[in-house]
Amino acid sequence: MEYLLTEKGIALGQAIALWVDKKIKKIYWTNEEIDQWFGKRSIKEIIKNGTTCFMNPCFDLTLVSSYLLTQNNINNTLVIEEHLPTKEFNFNRLHFALDFIDKTGKYHINYKNENAVYINHGEYQGRKDLPQAQIIKISGALINPDKPLYETLNHQNLEKLLKNITTEYSLEKNLQRLKQDNTQENYSKYKQKSEEELSINSKPKSQPLSEFYTELFPRHV
Repeated sequence: MEYLLTEKGIALGQAIALWVDKKIKKIYWTNEEIDQWFGKRSIKEIIKNGTTCFMNPCFDLTLVSSYLLTQNNINNTLVIEEHLPTKEFNFNRLHFALDFIDKTGKYHINYKNENAVYINHGEYQGRKDLPQAQIIKISGALINPDKPLYETLNHQNLEKLLKNITTEYSLEKNLQRLKQDNTQENYSKYKQKSEEELSINSKPKSQPLSEFYTELFPRHV
């Protein structure tokens, strides 16, 4: 019985990820669009626009996922993981994931890679392959879908929010590297590597209830 209950929670996470993948397409943004949109849109603006950058899409995808859960009265928490510098990136970076809890237990949704999502039992514990500075948690119930996250958290802009909640994160350095890597060549490589369908990784893998849960969401958005 415990296995079957867990299976329902995993199926709910899968349905969330499938809906988000269908509505929010990962595409090439110009550097001007990155400056205009990256981390600065409300949830409803993300959904209306229907796109996110093919690089670092976890922020937008996780926010929309949180909104879907909140609209269906499912408790959820936005998880912000701050990574310390590495050999490849000599500055702190951020990753976003989502915890949620229903009658069957605790689960998390992690848009780990550009076209892969991990949905598993238990709270998100962070990446084991990267050094961690801290984890910050924000209740999904506090996130206003009509405002950018920085306005919801009472800050004038994204840079001031990040300066206040992180240890050594630099928005300027992260955007500079993002735009440096934002080439048509890298986008072509992404398209070649990515499967046409979203790769969903979860345990257990067989979830017959996913299609049922998917039907819950469109009417709320």
